[in-house]
Amino acid sequence: MRGRKSGGNLTQLVPRGFLESYILLLLRTEPLHGYKIMEKIKERTKFWKPSPGSVYPALQSLVKKGFVKKIDEGRRKRYALTKKGLRISQEIKDFEKAMREKMSKILGEILSVDKAEIERFLEEMKKKCEANPLYERLNAMAELILKISGHPEKCLRALKILNEANSELKKLARIEV
Repeated sequence: MRGRKSGGNLTQLVPRGFLESYILLLLRTEPLHGYKIMEKIKERTKFWKPSPGSVYPALQSLVKKGFVKKIDEGRRKRYALTKKGLRISQEIKDFEKAMREKMSKILGEILSVDKAEIERFLEEMKKKCEANPLYERLNAMAELILKISGHPEKCLRALKILNEANSELKKLARIEV
């Protein structure tokens, strides 16, 4: 499935700026060609392969911001983090960790479950993501819920959306609502 239409336009679901952050995290391990970046995103997400029309402009933007440097190899180019890019990618990782911890705390308070149990659940979900794209979407939804958790009005709207989705899933599973 590519970033283009394939049962829905997935690129419209990805928040603006997410691709740049994801690229920075990928480049933490090694310099990569643009096409390899697309392949790694597909490999890790199991559902989204951004198009060259989104990856290369993101790479150009990162180069312009000084986070990434372009390494010419004839016709092909590899991209590597600069020191500035390494610092910002660490900030992204730290932010992700803080959000996961905050989500664990919020879920723990809501569900009266201890943090360790939630962390085990999230780890189990991560393993299941490899086998089933539905779990990947659940994990992505949990991250979005964490993102809006500090905004009560958004939480109420999210609760309504989740209730509607739950009702539809029950119908799909042929369970009476």
